[in-house]
Amino acid sequence: MEARRWAVPAAVAISATLLLTACGQEPAGKRNVAAGSTPTAEPSADPSDPPSQVTLVAAEDPKLGRIVVDGAGRTLYRFDKDTPKPPKTACLGDCAKTWPPVTSTDVSVKNLDGRLVGEVIRPDGTRQVTLNGWPLYRYIKDTAPGQLRGQGVGGTWFVAAPNGKKAGVVQTSPSPRPTPSPVWRGRTALRVVNDPTLGKVVVDGQGRTLYRFDKDTPRPPVSNCLGACAKTWPPVTWTKNMTLTGIDRGAIGNMMRKDGICQVTLNGWPLYRYIKDTRPGDTLGQGVGGTWFVAAPNGKKAGGGTTTGGGY
Repeated sequence: MEARRWAVPAAVAISATLLLTACGQEPAGKRNVAAGSTPTAEPSADPSDPPSQVTLVAAEDPKLGRIVVDGAGRTLYRFDKDTPKPPKTACLGDCAKTWPPVTSTDVSVKNLDGRLVGEVIRPDGTRQVTLNGWPLYRYIKDTAPGQLRGQGVGGTWFVAAPNGKKAGVVQTSPSPRPTPSPVWRGRTALRVVNDPTLGKVVVDGQGRTLYRFDKDTPRPPVSNCLGACAKTWPPVTWTKNMTLTGIDRGAIGNMMRKDGICQVTLNGWPLYRYIKDTRPGDTLGQGVGGTWFVAAPNGKKAGGGTTTGGGY
């Protein structure tokens, strides 16, 4: 495919400040919508921009950080199966119906580097906007501004950051321990307390005991507790600002679950609560099914992994 770049016009003003939900799923009715905007029935349409013009805006999301949206506040995505150098799109046919490419011959930017904006010529001759080489898309299931339902879909689709990389993904070094996020914003609190039976254990800000699952993997972090399992063992949701007491910040990371939730990890192990723990200090999940164990401050099993039986 032919790739080319263009000069980007001056930034244009956006009509409202976007407060976007992040890294996970939230019921559509609770999502924030840019003031004065209305959902459109055509997912590829941008009601604020003429067909030949697209505005790329860097907006702040409470969990993903800086992300890219269009002039109507619709979230923009990138596809891991594409290539940036040279720019090339692998999303064609039915894929492009689900993930409409952002096409334009006139691009304006706000709060991001216009020098990163370019284009790639698709097989049908349309000009798809690229950001740092990565082709940009919308998601058909995002029906209103502020929705991020495409984040993590298939493990290949991610919200675009202003530098063209994946938003909300903590970059890891060759070290076996995840690198912490450079910006810590939010309300998640983790601390270490002494349990009379298990010794030092990890709890949340309300004193609720946190657990790890033997069927998960830490390197790379993968959660295998989904569906009904996740209702019994709710994942601990990642936020950028972590209040940590007695825990090494370098041991804290995150991972994108298949259900779209960004989950906290401790030395690579995804963390959970247990629905049957109704009070601070309860450890009723310890040893359940021989696979669930209270998390120690180093991410290992607290108390030597005593089994109590049972299932999910």
